[in-house]
Amino acid sequence: MSGPLKQLLEHVLEGEPELGDEVDAVFRRAARVRRRRTQAVLLAGAGTAGLIVVLGYLLTATLIESPPATISTGAAGVVAVTPAAPSQAPAPAPPTADGVLEVVEPLVQGRRLEVVPASQRRGDGWRAYGIADEQGRGRGTVQVAIFDVRRKWCFPVAAEPDACARPDHVGGLEFVRYDDVSDADRQVRQTIARRIGGNRALAVMAVGERDAGAQRGKPALTGSQVEQVATDERVLDAFDADENCDDGCPAFATPVR
Repeated sequence: MSGPLKQLLEHVLEGEPELGDEVDAVFRRAARVRRRRTQAVLLAGAGTAGLIVVLGYLLTATLIESPPATISTGAAGVVAVTPAAPSQAPAPAPPTADGVLEVVEPLVQGRRLEVVPASQRRGDGWRAYGIADEQGRGRGTVQVAIFDVRRKWCFPVAAEPDACARPDHVGGLEFVRYDDVSDADRQVRQTIARRIGGNRALAVMAVGERDAGAQRGKPALTGSQVEQVATDERVLDAFDADENCDDGCPAFATPVR
């Protein structure tokens, strides 16, 4: 460059700052921009891979009918998949309560006797319970049955099949007791009851152990306790509306016709 030209250009650059590190700063900014772009590409790839994993898991879970997974996002933005716990099998339903037994059992236990669980039998319109003493010896049975009766039905008379007995009353019920303990080897206490004006009669009978002597032949319930069971509304309500003692019904000392 000639001397005059150099002198002319020096006046042009007067007042301008020194270049210093400006050129290096330009290259450093360019490097940072490239790094950010590279990181953005890598994060996008990782997000896409994570989405593919999540979709694959959900599809597999759906095909094998497993419970749906729970997708959560952690503090660092990482997607986590937590499988839901398998549903537990429903608990078995409790056994159906026996309304008749709920009335009979406390009375029997009050006489230091018990209902033998394995002896309990039931059918359409009837229930039967075997009774034992503390030594496990049989003490007869308690039998309960419900009957459909005619509108003009009347309480039977044990000695006269064609006669009608005059019932006693308690609350909205009428009843007749039929106790016969004259035979020590077959002592029977029985009560027949029904709601006043109703068409369903309930028979309750307690008998001792047959041919086992006077002590074991004594019924598990007294006559008044048999009456108490027969006139308990809970016992009547323990039978379904369409139940009727017919086939397989226990033989009552005083039949219900």
